[in-house]
Amino acid sequence: MSFKMNLATTFAAAALALACAAPAQAEPAEAKGAGPFGAFAGNFHGGGSVIGSDGHRERISCRARAGVGEGGRAMSQTITCASDSYKFSITSNVRADGGAVSGSWSEATRGVTGAISGRVSDGTFSGRVDGGTFVASVALRATGRGLSLSLAPSGGDVARVEVSMSR
Repeated sequence: MSFKMNLATTFAAAALALACAAPAQAEPAEAKGAGPFGAFAGNFHGGGSVIGSDGHRERISCRARAGVGEGGRAMSQTITCASDSYKFSITSNVRADGGAVSGSWSEATRGVTGAISGRVSDGTFSGRVDGGTFVASVALRATGRGLSLSLAPSGGDVARVEVSMSR
């Protein structure tokens, strides 16, 4: 698998962590702070690094848009990222049942799909994404106006992805 394919798949996995089951209707803006995914709702932009297994770093710019529904227990999100070498768009839908999270994601330009599972609490998600041959651990943290993401795939050309975004 090439570095480019791993990166796209990696971010697809990351997008899942931010997303929950697509709500039929988004909650009003006042309800965004409610529920386990309330802190992830809204528009974010920023950047970070893709760190290759050989230590090579490449800067990447990202923007995310997330809608929260069902009292903050469901979220649908799109993340678009680009660098000199890449451009990809990931859509994810996930649902929280208590603190347990499950859902799906897809990366449109490469036709990659998969599942996500994990736990969400107090603006923090930790879990795993699985796209068949691609597996990664994901950690997300929403604090006030910021959102940070750390992703560590198993094997392949990408060792880690780190992104910080703000509203």
